[in-house]
Order: sequence, then C-alpha cells, then structure tokens
Amino acid sequence: MEAICAAASAGLIGVRVAVVASDSPGAAGLRRAARRGIPAHALDWRGHGSREAHERAMLAALAPYEPRMLVLAGYMRMVTPVLLGHFNGPGMLGVVNVHPADTRAYQGVHGYEFALGLTHRGPRLSETWITVHFVDQGMDTGPVIARAPVVVHPDDTLEDLKERGLAVEHQLLPRVVDRVARGLVRIENNRAVFLD
Repeated sequence: MEAICAAASAGLIGVRVAVVASDSPGAAGLRRAARRGIPAHALDWRGHGSREAHERAMLAALAPYEPRMLVLAGYMRMVTPVLLGHFNGPGMLGVVNVHPADTRAYQGVHGYEFALGLTHRGPRLSETWITVHFVDQGMDTGPVIARAPVVVHPDDTLEDLKERGLAVEHQLLPRVVDRVARGLVRIENNRAVFLD
C-alpha cells in the first residue's frame, strides 16, 4: 500500500489512491495513509455475522470515494462475490492482489516459508516468484497479470528472503496497478492479456 501511495504521489503511476481501508483497526497502513492525507477507514470484520455482511458495510464506507479498483495489499481475508461483483461490474477495473509465491505452485499464506522449504509442501527452492493477479473466488487462483523472480540463497533466513521479496513486491505492484488503471490489461479465456 505504501509503495502504491508513494508512486502515485510522485507521479510515477497514473492513479489516485482514493481511500485506504482495513478490516483490522490497528493496521499500520491506516496510519501511513492518514500521514499522507489519504482517507483511511477501519471496519473490523468481527460483529458483522458473515463475510458478505462485512463486505457490504465496507462497500458502504468506500462508496463516497468512488473507487474503481480494489488492491488487496496486505488484506489477508478471502473475498466473496459481494466485493468481486462490485469491482468487476460495469465501469470497474477489478480486484488485484500481490502474492509472495508462484500461484501455480503455492496458494495461501506463508509463501516465503514455502520457498524456504519450511512448509509441508516441498523442498527449498532456488528461486521464488512474486505474483500479481486478479482476484477470483478461489485462494490465489485468479488470472496472473505479472510475475517477478526472487533468488533464494542457500543461507537465506526467512527475514532475508522477505526483505528481498518485499522490495520486488514494492516495484512490481505499483507498475501493474498503473497498467490496469490505464486499461492496458484485460481478461481473455481466464488469462490476463496486456494491450500494449
């Protein structure tokens, strides 16, 4: 989120961050947005009875800002057809997520741990991929827009790999958001296609 805001305010990408929202009132992104003068809303997911009810309340809070794209930068909850339907509707640009692994190989949390062989799903990798994708109803299963490699060194700790991976995320995600916002990405046969 901070990388997108910084790129937008520097004029490096052609987007305006209309609002930042979180389901966690203590999220650091809310404070960072407020420091930049960007409206920031916290809407705790607890107490809404269902994911759908929470998302309807979130959409109501976002409505005055008229966002056309939703970027899940650090949002760790599965989204439902409520949000997906809204942001995939007429005049909208979709829902975009960044994932710290190749989504063809690994979905869900702990992508960096997967690359280091710290999960039950395989050996240590020699490289991993930062993936930016459109969001669908599955977990990290939407059409891939762009990927960038991150080398996994033999002596990497989790913190080492996360630091290098986040640097790649912070470069890749703003560029992809810019292309989506400029209408240069579309979905064909469940694949993201660049129009330039």
